Amino acid sequence: MLLRLPWTHQAGQSVGWLDAFFLSASATCVTGLSTVNVAESFNVFGQAVLLFLIQAGGLGIFTASITLVLLSGNRLSLVDEQTIHSTVGRLREARPKDVFIYACVFVFILELAGAVALFPLLAAASPDNTPGQILWESGFHSVSAFCNAGISIYPEGMARWRQHPGILSIINLLVIAGGIGLMTLINLRYFAFWRRDPRRRGRLTLQTRLALAVSALLLVAGTGATLLFEWDHTLQSAGGWERLSSALFHSTMTRTAGFNVVEVGEMNPPTLLATLGLMFIGGAPGSMAGGIKTVTFAVLIMTAWSALRRREEVQFWGRRIRPKLSNVAAMVTLLAGMCVLIGVGLLMLTEDGRPASRSPHRWLAIVFEAVSAFSTVGLSTGITPLLTGWGKLVIIALMFTGRVAPLVLSVYLARPANPLLIRHPKEELALG
Repeated sequence: MLLRLPWTHQAGQSVGWLDAFFLSASATCVTGLSTVNVAESFNVFGQAVLLFLIQAGGLGIFTASITLVLLSGNRLSLVDEQTIHSTVGRLREARPKDVFIYACVFVFILELAGAVALFPLLAAASPDNTPGQILWESGFHSVSAFCNAGISIYPEGMARWRQHPGILSIINLLVIAGGIGLMTLINLRYFAFWRRDPRRRGRLTLQTRLALAVSALLLVAGTGATLLFEWDHTLQSAGGWERLSSALFHSTMTRTAGFNVVEVGEMNPPTLLATLGLMFIGGAPGSMAGGIKTVTFAVLIMTAWSALRRREEVQFWGRRIRPKLSNVAAMVTLLAGMCVLIGVGLLMLTEDGRPASRSPHRWLAIVFEAVSAFSTVGLSTGITPLLTGWGKLVIIALMFTGRVAPLVLSVYLARPANPLLIRHPKEELALG
């Protein structure tokens, strides 16, 4: 409703109810898809509304649930604590209240640090802007980057700073920090690698090591794929360091951030295919990012590797993983794939013969849009404004499902297990 009000718009601009609802859902779900140009459509008040929605969504549903319990003055039940553990991962005996406090502290410190780091760089790059305008731009993009929202208040987005690697590096670091997970940040808080005595510096949990390792591998793989497929295409006019900076930026943004310095719609199909895979995996559990999560992907790979090695248990880095986690990882991936498949099918019905299906990438663009929405990424080949009204509603549903489904699933899994009263005889099945 606020985004629909006339005094939130630029002079001579108007935003319809469906577009306002779409952008509100995109900001709250920290996705970044937009049917209108934010800079050209909204004034500072409208942008402030978006900033509030981004921040509220970025704190995460698990933090919101903890806040409600704390404000009510009630102690968390065992089921509630198991739900939080399922959502953010286990780390020693971290209490829910401590998790909430750490979340607020980390968010405030990192977003403030990002704004402070961006201010002098933006001031040097835009000497004609006033200090107040530069302060607003640095603060907005720091919050948007750390929350992995990908919404920009520049008409051309972050492409404005394509030739400024310093600005892009700050945005990259904020996106990575917001995408590696709250419990990873807390674990790193207690791990002092410079201490010689391992007993005093703490221990990195398996989840932290997996989140960091998989994130690094995916960043390198995404950068390499972008350089390989776009070297003589969208990156052709750039210099050597600018090509590397743009490729790294694109790889980072596929982790559910959504900023872009190169037109995604102009990229080659192999690049879009690689981007699809990275978007579907997403970031770490308990983070601002979406997707099936890096740890889920790692558990799937380790389970497959153990099966190839003919091992009954999954072991990695000196730790054994419970079989239940392999089952949950397979279930999460299957459900996510089904949601994307249903979304693509609905978009094929709503956009058949419409402008969105006539884009240069045709139906690949439709699939790309669905995966980007479900994984709360925000990257688009440019068909978002071309969607029909029903198509926009499908994208809204995908964004909301991708954001809310992990919490709903964790609540379901936190219930007590149902023991089998009858154990039937075993029978082998042929697979593959």
